[in-house]
Amino acid sequence: MSKLDVTRAVSTPIKELGESERGLFRQHLLDLEADDRYLRFGNPLSDEAITAYVDRIDFATDTVFGIFDDSLTLVAAGHFAPNRDEAPIRSAEFGLSVAGSARGKGLGTALFYRAASHARNLQIATLFMHCLSQNRAMIRIARKAGMEIHQAQGEADAYLSLPPGDLASAIEEGVQQQIAIFDYAIKRHLLAARKSFERPPALA
Repeated sequence: MSKLDVTRAVSTPIKELGESERGLFRQHLLDLEADDRYLRFGNPLSDEAITAYVDRIDFATDTVFGIFDDSLTLVAAGHFAPNRDEAPIRSAEFGLSVAGSARGKGLGTALFYRAASHARNLQIATLFMHCLSQNRAMIRIARKAGMEIHQAQGEADAYLSLPPGDLASAIEEGVQQQIAIFDYAIKRHLLAARKSFERPPALA
């Protein structure tokens, strides 16, 4: 498998979502167009199927990463799922989605590097992505990362070998999370101030 130095800092603020933000992730996926759902999941999932998928996520073991725009809309997200069938866990799967309005900004690549850094710090040796061969955006991310890609019958599996995490990578991930939390707080305050400014004055 290919090797990649994933210790480089990610400039895009990427927030690790918690249980209380499950609904935001659900809404992000529900807002995807039918074609985008097809590319993300391999089939055009119904609203009910997406809801069931999100409801099954165990935030105690899995991690969901998100990127918010200035209106605090979740425009890109990734689900990191360690392989619970392994003991100890040595691999994890990562799936990501980007809203149509936010494409072409490198958000998918940023999410992937964030997931790779997270995997290293969990001492996970292999990061895995599965997608349709026609999902050119995902294939491009995989190739850029130097992943080993296997394509067959219209589907593609990509694997990335990861170096073990260390103190530097742990500090880096912690800093990234703090930056993302600060960025989210600033956007929330600015949004509240903007709404307050735009609110019409009360009638006398």
